[in-house]
Amino acid sequence: MRLCYIAYSPLNLESANSIQTFNTVRELGALLGEQLTTIVPRFGNETPPFPARQLARVPVNKLARFYKSGRWSYMERSIFAERAKGIIRAAAPDLIYTRDMVCGNRLARAKLPVMYEVHDLESKHPGENKSANLIEMLRRMDEQTLREARGVVSLTETFRHQVIAHGWQPATRVFVIPDAYDDAVYFPRDKQAMRAALGLPLESRLFVYAGLTFKYRGLDALLRAFQPLNDADARLVLIGGRDFEIQELRALAGTLGIMERVQFVKRQAFDVIAQYLAAADALVIPDTVTDATASPLKMFEYMAVARPIVCVDRASLREIMGDAALYFPRGDTQQFTEALRNALHPSAQVLGTRARERAAEFTYRRRAEKIVRAAQAVLQA
Repeated sequence: MRLCYIAYSPLNLESANSIQTFNTVRELGALLGEQLTTIVPRFGNETPPFPARQLARVPVNKLARFYKSGRWSYMERSIFAERAKGIIRAAAPDLIYTRDMVCGNRLARAKLPVMYEVHDLESKHPGENKSANLIEMLRRMDEQTLREARGVVSLTETFRHQVIAHGWQPATRVFVIPDAYDDAVYFPRDKQAMRAALGLPLESRLFVYAGLTFKYRGLDALLRAFQPLNDADARLVLIGGRDFEIQELRALAGTLGIMERVQFVKRQAFDVIAQYLAAADALVIPDTVTDATASPLKMFEYMAVARPIVCVDRASLREIMGDAALYFPRGDTQQFTEALRNALHPSAQVLGTRARERAAEFTYRRRAEKIVRAAQAVLQA
C-alpha cells in the first residue's frame, strides 16, 4: 500500500498539531518505509528527521496584519493543497491521508482518494475574525469533505456516531483512532526524586497542569476551584502558556488571594514536562477546546505517568479513561474543588495505576498501526 500523508503544519513541536503530526508520521515511516510519501510546508530552515517533501509556503495569512479576516488562512492552505497535487499525482499513492480540512476538501474535490482525520468541524472551532459568511462557507466545506472522503478517521467514538447519524459516511468507512503519547518520554518516575531534581517542595500536595497554550482550556476555572481547598501545603503548578495568558492568570490568582500557592513555569522541553507530571500528586484537565472530538494529548501523557487525573466530564474523555479519573461537571466550581480534594486521598492512587494500564494502547506506534489497518480496510472495501 502506497500512502501519502499531507499536513499543513510546521514540525517544530510548538503546537499540539505539530507534535501529533511529527510523531504520527515518524511511526508511519517506520512501518511503511518507501511506501510513505510525506508532504509538509517549509517553515524557515527546519528539516524533519524523516524523508519529506517540503513545499515553500505562499504566506497569504500575513495579510491579516493589514486586514483582519479569517479567510487568509484558508486561502493559504488552499494554495498549498493545489501545489501539492503535482507531487501527489507523481507519487501515485493508493490513498492520501490528512488531518487538514482544506487539504482534504481540495484533494477530494479533485477526485483523489482521501482519508480524512477530523479533529473538529472547522466551522465550529473557536477562532477570531470568522464572519457569518465565512462560517457558512466552512460548514459547507466540512460536510463536503466528510461526504467525499474515501474514509473518515474520528478521534472519538462520540464523534464517530455523529458522522454516521448525519449521513456523511456509512459506518464501515468511519474509524476511531484516538490521539497518543510518546512512550520514550512519558512513563512512571519516582515522585520524590523528580521533586528534588526540579526544586519543588518535597512535602507539598502538588497539582500540575501542562499545556503549550492556556487559551480555551479553563485555567481560570482551575484557579477558582483551587482557592477553596484551604490547605496550606497545597500547591498548583501551571506549565506553559503565552506571556499575556500568564499575566491574566497571575492577576486572577492575586485577586483570589492564592498567588503564594500558585507557581507559573514557562514552556519546557518535553522530558522536563514529563518530570513535572511525575512530581505531581494529581494532574488536571480543567476543560477542553472541543466537545465530541476532544482527544487532548495531555490526557494520554498524564495517563502514562500513573498519577490521579481530575478531569472535566466529557463523553469523549470518559471513553478513553473510564473509571481511571475523577470527573466534575463543566462550570461546577464546588464539584471541581471536591474532585481536587479527593485526588489527594491515598485511595486515589489506584486511579493512576488504572490510567497507566490503559495508556499502553495509545502509543504513537500503536496509532500508526491503526492508521495502516484503517487505510487497508478502505482500499479493500
